[in-house]
Amino acid sequence: METETSEVVNTMTKILIIEDDEDFSSILRRVIEQDPELQVVEVISCEADALGRVKRPDIHEVDCVLLDLQLPMSRGDKTVSSLAGIRILEELRHQQGFYGTIIVLTNSKSPADGQRALAAGCDGYLCKRARISDVPEMLAELKMAIKGEVILVASMMRHVFIRDDISAKEARLLDLLSVGKSWTEIARELGYKTPKAAANVGDRIFDKLLTPQDQQKLAAEGTKKRHKALEIWQSRRLSHARS
Repeated sequence: METETSEVVNTMTKILIIEDDEDFSSILRRVIEQDPELQVVEVISCEADALGRVKRPDIHEVDCVLLDLQLPMSRGDKTVSSLAGIRILEELRHQQGFYGTIIVLTNSKSPADGQRALAAGCDGYLCKRARISDVPEMLAELKMAIKGEVILVASMMRHVFIRDDISAKEARLLDLLSVGKSWTEIARELGYKTPKAAANVGDRIFDKLLTPQDQQKLAAEGTKKRHKALEIWQSRRLSHARS
């Protein structure tokens, strides 16, 4: 009997912090690196430096970006731009094709900021304004979110985050399947240990896309769900492109 293999090649999760509050980023780094599976590779404090960093080819070696929405445009600036984080987020997702986890950390409670971050492609959104008693729990949830075990949304922003349940990495897997990539190629590109591990992840994504009615119909017809799931995914992509 086959034993289940791990789906992850590297146990160390590499994190890039983009945050201008030195005290907060220092605490964040210290707490994160208490976990032997998490490594902060760099801390960046302004938009210009962040954009330069995310445009480097090795950005794809990063697994998770923790991103503040409000940042100074350059080092030494005393004013911050409320759209700096959104510009960095859009650069990561839409220009660089970054498919790692992006978690927005911000003091903003504005639903409009949440909507913009969602539209730009963030995976989670956490307001940094927390009671001291809530901080340990918040940081524990954040560490889980960094590892991809949970998508984190601040309670006051939950009404904003009505989004598709497909993560950026899962979307990339579906896109690769749609252009005819094999499970071997997908495993290599997305970091799964074996083609079978990639296929198992794919099967779970298909289940997300298919309704119970779809599942019943396909089972009755003896049809594989991959074709129908990709059909639904391609239709969704086309719909988003037109909107």
